[in-house]
Amino acid sequence: MSTSLFELISDNIQSNDMLPEGFRLQTGTLSPSISRVRLVDGSLDGMYLYHNMPGNDDIDSLTNVIEEASRHDFESAEYDLIDFFSDNDVRMLPLVEKLEKWVNGNTDTIDAEALFEFAANIIIRTDNTECLKFALTVLEMMDTDDNDAVKDVVRTLARSDELTLFSIFIAETWKDSTEAILDFAKHVKGWGRIHCVEHIPAESGKVKDWLFREGVKNNIGAAYSARTVAEKINLARVFSNPKFNSGDYYLSRPIIDGLLNEGTIQGMSSMTDRTEIISGYLKQSENVEHTSESIETLLNLRDYLSNNIFTESGKLSERLEKLLNSKPITEYVQLMITEKRGFRIARRMSIDCTNEILDAMGSDFDANVSLIDILPKDDETLNKLFDIFRTKLPLQMMASGPKDNLGVGEEYRPYHQLSFLVQNLADTAGAGEEFIISSLNCPINANRQMALSTLEEWLKDEYVPSTAVKNAVWKLKETEPVEDIQNLLEKIKI
Repeated sequence: MSTSLFELISDNIQSNDMLPEGFRLQTGTLSPSISRVRLVDGSLDGMYLYHNMPGNDDIDSLTNVIEEASRHDFESAEYDLIDFFSDNDVRMLPLVEKLEKWVNGNTDTIDAEALFEFAANIIIRTDNTECLKFALTVLEMMDTDDNDAVKDVVRTLARSDELTLFSIFIAETWKDSTEAILDFAKHVKGWGRIHCVEHIPAESGKVKDWLFREGVKNNIGAAYSARTVAEKINLARVFSNPKFNSGDYYLSRPIIDGLLNEGTIQGMSSMTDRTEIISGYLKQSENVEHTSESIETLLNLRDYLSNNIFTESGKLSERLEKLLNSKPITEYVQLMITEKRGFRIARRMSIDCTNEILDAMGSDFDANVSLIDILPKDDETLNKLFDIFRTKLPLQMMASGPKDNLGVGEEYRPYHQLSFLVQNLADTAGAGEEFIISSLNCPINANRQMALSTLEEWLKDEYVPSTAVKNAVWKLKETEPVEDIQNLLEKIKI
């Protein structure tokens, strides 16, 4: 008999009452479309809630399970439950609301005691996450507040990011629900914490203080909780508190950053008091000693204000520019440059540090080669950059001929560095031909793909390829082992 999920979680909880970092409850095969992606626990439910991931809505099989359990036919109920969730595309979360509605409309035909017994056994015996979520959903609809055994199991299951949300559903029915959810939140760091932040009532100073200090600290992304935290703690009012200090400022910065990260989730733009929030943050920014992180947040805020016009946005932008150009901040950025760090911040502030970047790249290539993309593309800079690459990479050895090699592993770092250079040459037609040629002869697929992609861009810019480039392309057409790259080669008409 396989180990149940409850046993697996119980056996792995550490002395800090948390599961180990990187613990995965989800080990089964995912649907073909995402089977190559190793998802963290809770990801699929998170994507359903936050990214409109489609879900199934047929509950007939689950209502049949409930009816079988009500007749004390637990064996058939468990068999049918496992069979229903044997399809990896079927998830419990999209079915919760519909199933609860059905149960509420059929209470006269359901044996609650029998169903409770069935669900209570499933939560400690099953090795299927969706079956476990079904059982937790059933228990949510029952009174478990005085059942310490069930509550202890739920608290244990809540330590898994995959199961925290369904544990919250049950905890919300308890008298001490706020304390329970806060306890859950303190012992998870992924999707589970995001769900706790969303569901916990922020009626006490204790909860608000935790939300301010820890609410956006998860390993998924601050943006998922920033708006909720800002609303629940009334962030604008926090900034106006006379007792607000520098420590509070550094705690507030990740919340602001999360609000500004609106790639897929609305944050700052959805706040009805965004003017007050931004104004308050700027005021507090005038009174602290800045770090690279706090300056970067101010630059993110500048980007936001330049792309979002609203009442007072112009005045806020003026205040922000004055702050960014203040002596303490500009001097700190100059200090970072001398210490060979903070180059991206400097470039965003239009501070020229080209020579310093090249010098840093020459002295510590691996640490600084990723700065290629912020260098200017003038001939002098490119020639210096090319000299560094000639010195740091064994280009002749790397150009050993095409193979079907994905280049996974630390030993392939030089190939990735070369590919990044070639990628950044796409808008400089003809510059660095030798690196294109080397890439076309690399055994790593990504290098050849990137070289062909850059060549394609060059040809759009009336680039006339040299004989050496032509020969490299013609040779690759004869020897390329990968079909996808062969198709790319057909687009290169030289």
